[in-house]
Amino acid sequence: MKKTQSTYCLLFTLLLFFLISPAAYGDLFWESTEARKGIPGQPDESESIKTYVTADASRAERKGEITIMNFADMTSYEINTKDKTYTQNDLKEMLKMPEMDEAQTAQLKEMLKQMAESTQIVPTDETREISGYNCRKYDVQMMMAKGEYWISKDVKGYSELKAFNEKMAKAFENAPMVKLMNMSGILNKLDGFPIMTIMTVMGGTTTTTVNKVEQKPLNKDLFTVPAGYKLVEKQ
Repeated sequence: MKKTQSTYCLLFTLLLFFLISPAAYGDLFWESTEARKGIPGQPDESESIKTYVTADASRAERKGEITIMNFADMTSYEINTKDKTYTQNDLKEMLKMPEMDEAQTAQLKEMLKQMAESTQIVPTDETREISGYNCRKYDVQMMMAKGEYWISKDVKGYSELKAFNEKMAKAFENAPMVKLMNMSGILNKLDGFPIMTIMTVMGGTTTTTVNKVEQKPLNKDLFTVPAGYKLVEKQ
């Protein structure tokens, strides 16, 4: 069950990576604010997130936690900067179907299929400026989650970015979990960079707003575990 839950998180991380990965010759950095309100069992709060993306890796920082996804060697790392520890995952293994009996496997496949089929992304004619970018609103429905994406094509390097998205999606198209989610089909409906997303699940709302985007060279050290950190087993 834990592996299955982690796999769901990975699938949506891959979806985000495909959507906003830069071209092979351009690195991207952006800062965003995530505000959560009304989520059961959690206080209302907001936090800053820093995201770094190159042609084959991504890094997200929030509250002393760093997540690195390296698609060159298909490895991900979850780093705790307070304890100076980290866990490591093999992305190829996580994308395989979990070891379950025939009935459980069929149930999981059906669940993933329903998730893909229930995903609806509908562009609207509503537009507005957010963080200095001209954005278009997309209505989004994903299983129990619904909300809106404000997408912009004004982010520098977007045309090259889109070409690389297609290349990355093709590289993962044979992974069973990715194939069942039909990520390529979902991506084709989101034509631009998500400057603001508002998603509501079980009465709780998460609003993520990109404050600034920069296209600049990034140090490769950002995508490696810092020296002196200890590898621990994932709980």
